[in-house]
Amino acid sequence: MNPGPEFRSDCMTVKEKVLAQGALLWKFLGFFQPPLLRCIHASVITLVLLQILLSFGMVVLPSGLSPLVWIHIILGMFLCVFGVTLVVLSVKKRGLRNFFPYLWGDNDQLIKDLRAAAQFKVVGPRPKGLPACVQGLGMWALLLTVASGLWWFDNWSNHRSLLTAYSVHKFFAWSLALYLLGHGGMGLAHFAIWQKKVAPKK
Repeated sequence: MNPGPEFRSDCMTVKEKVLAQGALLWKFLGFFQPPLLRCIHASVITLVLLQILLSFGMVVLPSGLSPLVWIHIILGMFLCVFGVTLVVLSVKKRGLRNFFPYLWGDNDQLIKDLRAAAQFKVVGPRPKGLPACVQGLGMWALLLTVASGLWWFDNWSNHRSLLTAYSVHKFFAWSLALYLLGHGGMGLAHFAIWQKKVAPKK
C-alpha cells in the first residue's frame, strides 16, 4: 500500500527541518571556527564515531585480521592525519595557553567557570575557561588514541605482543569516546540555547 500525499508531505517537512537545523548548526560553529577547521572537525567526529562502531565487531583471528579490523586500521590512518591537523590548527589559532592556562598559573577564568558550573549555571566558551580546558584534554585524548593505535599496528606488523598496546589504546579510545559524548552534548546544549535566544525566528 502506497503512502498518501499527506504522509509524503510530512516526511519532506521532517527532512527540511533536519537540513535547516544542520545549516543553522554550521552557522553556529562558524562563530568559533573558520570553514576549513569546521570541515576537519566534522571529519574527525565522523571518523571517531565510525571507529567506535567498528570496534564492537572487530576480531583478530589466528589466521589474521578480520575485514572490520582492516577497515578500522585504514580509517585510523585517516584519523591520524585529520586529528593531528585539527590539533595543530586549533593550537595555531588559539595558542597553547588558551587550552592549558593552568600550566602558566593563569587560572582566573577557569576558577570563575568552575564556580559557575558548581551552581549549575551554563558556562559559555571563553578563552582560558572551562570549555577551552576541557577541549585541551580532548585534544590530548585524541592524540594519545591515534598514537597508541599506531603503536598497536607497529607491534602487529612486527609480530610483537599486542596485549599492552591494545590495553593502552582501548583506554584512550574509551576516554576519547566519553569526551566526545560530553563535549558534543555540551556543544548541542549551547547550540539549543543560542538558537532559542539569538537565532532569528521564522
